[in-house]
Amino acid sequence: MKWFILLVGIVVLCFFVALILGWAGGLGGGLGGGLGRPTSSLSHEPLPDGALHDEDLDELRFDVTFRGYRMSQVDGVLERLRRELREKDEHIAFLGGVAGAATTDEAADEAPDQAADQAADQAADEAGDVNAEFPRA
Repeated sequence: MKWFILLVGIVVLCFFVALILGWAGGLGGGLGGGLGRPTSSLSHEPLPDGALHDEDLDELRFDVTFRGYRMSQVDGVLERLRRELREKDEHIAFLGGVAGAATTDEAADEAPDQAADQAADQAADEAGDVNAEFPRA
């Protein structure tokens, strides 16, 4: 029984010492002066703004969690890549439309010239036939 009382006394004394040190630290006059700035152990750096390059994707790292990579980081990168691809597809479609319109314009410009040449040839052929039927005196 004597040992039990001594053990309870030591536990109570330790509790009060910890309580007093915590109270003194909370007033600002403590030894540590409070907690420092929070730090992060995350190594993921998001993709840079602007155009993406091969090096950006080569340097890309995701934080590993218990069951794989952090889904929020992977989802963010996939969404960014999806947006970049959509913009490039729209740009390619626009350039294809401009090139198609230029080709159509060139064909339209050439079509009247070809039609005029064909009409002139046909008129010359008909004129030759008329001259053959009605020779000049």
